Amino acid sequence: MKLTTERLRKQLEKRVVSQCTTTRPDLEHFATSIAGATFERIFCKGKHIFFDFGSDRFLNNHLLMRGRWRRTADRFLLLPAEIWIAFEVANCTVYNYMGQVFRIFDAGRLVEHLNSLGPDIMDENCTEQDIARALSQRSEPLGELLLDQAVVSGVGNVAKSESLFLAGLGPETRAECLSEDSLVRLARSIMQVMWGSYRSGGRWTHRVYRRAGKHCFECGARIIMIRQGKQKRSTYFCPSCQPRG
Repeated sequence: MKLTTERLRKQLEKRVVSQCTTTRPDLEHFATSIAGATFERIFCKGKHIFFDFGSDRFLNNHLLMRGRWRRTADRFLLLPAEIWIAFEVANCTVYNYMGQVFRIFDAGRLVEHLNSLGPDIMDENCTEQDIARALSQRSEPLGELLLDQAVVSGVGNVAKSESLFLAGLGPETRAECLSEDSLVRLARSIMQVMWGSYRSGGRWTHRVYRRAGKHCFECGARIIMIRQGKQKRSTYFCPSCQPRG
C-alpha cells in the first residue's frame, strides 16, 4: 500500500479537484461536495489509504483483494460500474477500480480509526521491538494473528506465509508460546519480507506461497497449504523447516 500511496501523492497531492464523480450512491454527496477542494495530504497506515481534503474531511479507502487505483489522461463522460470514484485534476483523471471499501471521516473518527490499527510495518519509525511487543501475549495461532490489522498493520496473505517461513515458525504455533528471541526473529522476518517487496516495486519472492505440493527450496520437503481462521485464509508452509506447534 505504501507504493500505491506514493503514486497517488505524485498524481494528486496539492492539486485541486475540478470534478469528482462516482457510481456509488453512498458517495454521491461527498463527490459533489469536494469539487474545488485540494488534496491537502495523502497518507496510509497498513492497508488503509487516507485522503485529506481539509475542512475536517477525510476519505478512507481499503482495496482488499481486488481494488486498484489507476490514472488516465482521458475524461469519463459516463463512469463504468466497476469504477467506484474518479477524481479529475488539471492534467489527468485518477480513478478507483473496484474500490471495495470507502468511508468518510471527520478528524475525530480519523483518529479513532488510526488508533484501532496496530503498528504499521512500513512506517520508517516502526521497530522490531514494536512488532514483537504487539504480537506477544496473544493466544491466536500465528497464521491468524498476523492478519489481524489491530495487532500489526499491513501484513497480507503473501507476507504472512513468507514471514513465517523465514522465521522458521509454524502457522499453528501460538504467539504466547514464543520466547522473546523468537518474537523478535519473526518481527525481523516480517520487516524483511515487506520492505523487500517494496524495494522491488511490489513484487514478492515466493518461497512457500502458492507452492503447495512443490519441494521446499531449503530442505526438499513438500510445501503444505492449510486454511485458518473464520475466513479460512490459506497459509503455505514447509512442515520440515516450520514444525507444526
